Amino acid sequence: MSVPMKTAITHLFTALLGVALLGSANLMAQDFYDINTIHEIELIFQESNWDQILDSYYAAGDEQRLMGTAVIDGVTYDSVGVRYKGNSSYRPEQVKNPFNIKLDYIIDDQTIDGYGTLKLANAFQDPSFMREVLSYEIARKYMPASKANYMKVTVNGTYIGLYASVQDVDKFFAQTHFYTGDYARFKGDPVNSTPQSRTPVWTYRGADSTAYYNYYELESDSGWKYLVAFLDTFNNYSDQMEEVLNIDRHIWMLAFDNLLVNLDAPINFCHNYYLFEDGSRRFNPILWDLNQNFGSFTQILSTGEQLSATGLQQLDPYLHSTNTNFPIVMQVLNNATYKRMYIAHMKTMIEENFTNGWLETRGLEIQSIIATE
Repeated sequence: MSVPMKTAITHLFTALLGVALLGSANLMAQDFYDINTIHEIELIFQESNWDQILDSYYAAGDEQRLMGTAVIDGVTYDSVGVRYKGNSSYRPEQVKNPFNIKLDYIIDDQTIDGYGTLKLANAFQDPSFMREVLSYEIARKYMPASKANYMKVTVNGTYIGLYASVQDVDKFFAQTHFYTGDYARFKGDPVNSTPQSRTPVWTYRGADSTAYYNYYELESDSGWKYLVAFLDTFNNYSDQMEEVLNIDRHIWMLAFDNLLVNLDAPINFCHNYYLFEDGSRRFNPILWDLNQNFGSFTQILSTGEQLSATGLQQLDPYLHSTNTNFPIVMQVLNNATYKRMYIAHMKTMIEENFTNGWLETRGLEIQSIIATE
């Protein structure tokens, strides 16, 4: 082969490699939850009374979905399943309810960047529109947590509004952070919301797994025996706690919830978290539903006390550390080493997000992204 021909082939290979690398970089930069991107989705239903149908499905409590079409940034996704979601953020009479949209409802592997379910939050009690997105950004610095950005929602030609779009905590999330989605996965979610169901968090209820059905929702194909064994060890064999729990990540979550006054969370309420086993068969707690972070939820459920702004600002960092209904807190903070880790983690978050001015700067940046909308 002649030298000019070799040179030409080399230049061509270099150019193609450059294009490939640029394409890979662009793909990496264009993740669906890129904070700088406000996506647009139009949901199209054959039924003109779609809102009443979704309300009826929600009231039935069986998570039934209405099938329709989703057009996301101009790309059509057929046969998606839609339902309303949320607890306090949902109201049958309001126009803007939160959505749960399952892209792979009928068509297997119909996803966006691997994400099969879209969770859209309606900025409940949040005039800033930033509580949830900003909270997840802080959390991701210290533990596995959902990505989040924004989405404009239109239904059957009517614009509904701007939503926070939050990554689902599902099997894909588990594979991303724990390199497997095949182990036990649970959502902390009591079946009813009576006062008796709100406060016992991570209590051991005996060896019969049916005793846990009202407090946890199984997300994997199986796993009840692992959850029971975990809660037994966590409550009754504290010296073996680290064998069944990623204790450092757990302490990060406790510190985050208390410091950012996230009281609609397991430090105060028996819901809004997940438990995923990793490859070492240790459970990892995962934050969820941060729309009432920064003190929007104001009641201490164990006492019924409604906190004022001052009370929220001065929240006891050791909240529920001696309350037997909160083993999730008590079992950890009763250990001197873990207690020091907890305070150290709080100090780190304070220094890296608050005293250095990051929160205000980042908040203004996010505000500038969504201000027009």
